[in-house]
Amino acid sequence: MRWRATAGALLPLLVAGTVLAAADLNADDMREAEETLHNLDSHISLQDRKALDDARELARYFQQVEGHFSAKADAARGVEFSRASRAHAAAIVTAVETGDYDAAQDRLTELTRSCKACHEVYKKK
Repeated sequence: MRWRATAGALLPLLVAGTVLAAADLNADDMREAEETLHNLDSHISLQDRKALDDARELARYFQQVEGHFSAKADAARGVEFSRASRAHAAAIVTAVETGDYDAAQDRLTELTRSCKACHEVYKKK
């Protein structure tokens, strides 16, 4: 019983720590995500199940991006873009798991559009 109470008290702290840590993104993170996106494109084109790892990595990345934008008072659109991107990455995982590479390619197109739309709004020029 005591363990549950302690775990219950620690959970909000862990979640808050994850969001705060996620708020710190840098140019290296973005370059790594772009590289992963390119790899994902190649793996989907080749119908290679390595696309699963790429899509899962991007889903984790967009969760961090969501934390980054959530920490900003004026970045609601960034939160929306990151949630949409994470949903597209998750849909790619599902499509690849079922062997539907056409659907994975369609969702990759949507993911790329979401990235470009976010960059139009938030990327420093």
